[in-house]
Amino acid sequence: MSASFRVVCCCFIFALGISLAASSHAQEAKPEKPAEQAPEVPAGWKAIPEDLTANLNTSFYSKYVWRGLESSKDSLVIFPSVTFGYKGFAFNVWADLDTRFANPPQGGDKEFKLQETDVTLSYTNRIKPLKLDYTLGWIYYDTDGFDGNTPSKNQEFFAALALDVPLKPTLTVYQEIETGRAWYSTFGLSQSFKVYNDWSLDLGGWISYLYNKSSDDFNSLHDGNLWAGLTIPLNRYFSVTPKIQYSFPLGSNAADRIEANSYNGKDSNFVYGGIIFDVKF
Repeated sequence: MSASFRVVCCCFIFALGISLAASSHAQEAKPEKPAEQAPEVPAGWKAIPEDLTANLNTSFYSKYVWRGLESSKDSLVIFPSVTFGYKGFAFNVWADLDTRFANPPQGGDKEFKLQETDVTLSYTNRIKPLKLDYTLGWIYYDTDGFDGNTPSKNQEFFAALALDVPLKPTLTVYQEIETGRAWYSTFGLSQSFKVYNDWSLDLGGWISYLYNKSSDDFNSLHDGNLWAGLTIPLNRYFSVTPKIQYSFPLGSNAADRIEANSYNGKDSNFVYGGIIFDVKF
């Protein structure tokens, strides 16, 4: 995926976000017009499939942490994301925009940079008698690199199982398929509590296990993450969520690995957070 194509993707996401937000605001603010007779269409045909969904999500965060590893330092990071879904299938484009990127830390000037673009294809369905949701998917990673800015590309398959019960226990397994042999698995819990009108307090966390024969010889528990967010719906389409997260290693081996990959070679625990803007149709 070329740099120019990635820039076009991000511009498209931002433009779509502005149009969707404006549309949702206009639909909430304007009084309803008198009903007009709908134009006739062929039986069984609809201009827009009723099962088609669209979601724009943009996060402004104090730090980018990926699987316990520090991926930004002393900068605002922006994560625009757009997802289209239809009958369980989903297509997502996600990007990492670093406003003061500088890695290695002492190498070069800090700059606004499109650091990463990910493309995800997935399918989700439910085994109703078991209240079990499952997701199968593929992810393509296009990263400018964190070691001398060497570009890096990778692909993964993943599968997730989630029980629709309190705490929603979820097991997700990722398998690297391009750059080497690596498996990353997470087990997570989450719960939402209504606190005021339609506002909800969302709490959760996960632990992970890493088997990595690609870049190093690691086979152990890796990172944990605890998070809390307050979802505030502004209208039927648009919501805002302030969120805070805490990432930490699960054991001394994981701490050594995470520290070695940090910007100063010393940090393995990270507290970070931000605000998330979400538009759904």
